[in-house]
Amino acid sequence: MSPPGSTNVIVRAAGLKDTGAASIIAWMAAAAERILCVDDDEQIRRLVTRVVSSAGYDCSAASDIAEARALLAEGSYAVVLCDIELPGESGLDLLVELSHRSPDLAIVMVTGQDAPAVADAALELGAYGYLTKPFAANDLRIDLANALRRRRLELERRAHEEMLQATVDLRTVELRETVRKLAASEIELRRAYRETVDRLGRAVDYHDCTTGAHIERVAAYAAAIARELGLAESRAELLRLASPLHDIGKIAIPERLLTKPGALTAEERQAIERHTEAGHALLAGSGNELLDLAAAIARSHHERWDGGGYPHGLVADAIPIEGRIVAVADVFDALTSDRPYCAAVTTGEARARIEAESGKAFDPAVVQAFLRCAF
Repeated sequence: MSPPGSTNVIVRAAGLKDTGAASIIAWMAAAAERILCVDDDEQIRRLVTRVVSSAGYDCSAASDIAEARALLAEGSYAVVLCDIELPGESGLDLLVELSHRSPDLAIVMVTGQDAPAVADAALELGAYGYLTKPFAANDLRIDLANALRRRRLELERRAHEEMLQATVDLRTVELRETVRKLAASEIELRRAYRETVDRLGRAVDYHDCTTGAHIERVAAYAAAIARELGLAESRAELLRLASPLHDIGKIAIPERLLTKPGALTAEERQAIERHTEAGHALLAGSGNELLDLAAAIARSHHERWDGGGYPHGLVADAIPIEGRIVAVADVFDALTSDRPYCAAVTTGEARARIEAESGKAFDPAVVQAFLRCAF
């Protein structure tokens, strides 16, 4: 519902000859996007339509949610300006519906209530903006321009992710074909392995620009720890060759999660944790000793000695020794490297943190072997 006096305010605002928003108006006119106004006040609908149309938009209007649904079903729109207080269903109901059904729509809520809690709820539900009546013409134009700009950026981001996923899918197909051909010859497999790992490292690097150097360092650390533990040289060398693929499952994780600078939500963390099983699924089943070991490491390098790890909560010796070794090497390199979510620490501090987790996150024997290495 519209508050008393709001019509006059919009009338006066629509007649302003403001020059401060000239560039925004020109941009809006060039965009020529379709806008849908949903408001139960006929005067407000006409005035909003007039202001929006004068800025170069094709504007339609609806008086309630049912009429809005019909218009949305008939054609495509870029932005929906929707009043919250409508007869029958609330504008927030339409916001929830469109956020799930039409993610390409930018939705700006309009209301006569200056209520921060309602504004926060609308934004939390996916609204691109929140406009309080009475508002000036410039306020409407600027909110529309911001919504369209944010929508364009969101569409570009989505297109980038789709292109990235297509690239990853293509590289995955290429990898499977390479593995099939090289499995016939162990000698040829080892010769070509470094090139394959480099290519896979670059594939993962689409998500995390530190990964290329990271996998090389983890491989060197893991081999050194294995030798210090007394593993046979052939086993240590096999570990050195297999360990660079420990994070290959990250190609299945959205880039925005891997590079997120702040804290992860529980849902985001669960999504990232799936890279262990994704990596195992990609590498397992070839019958090749090297790739089978890489698959086991990909799945187990985030298990914890005390059983608190993932994906299966394995305890102590139930975790493959190679997974226990790579767990220490991986954490050591992560601690001593700058990441989007945290800065690097000194080598001494990293060694101290790993020692503190002996018997908890890490195998005590592996930790002692690591501490004896001169990293």
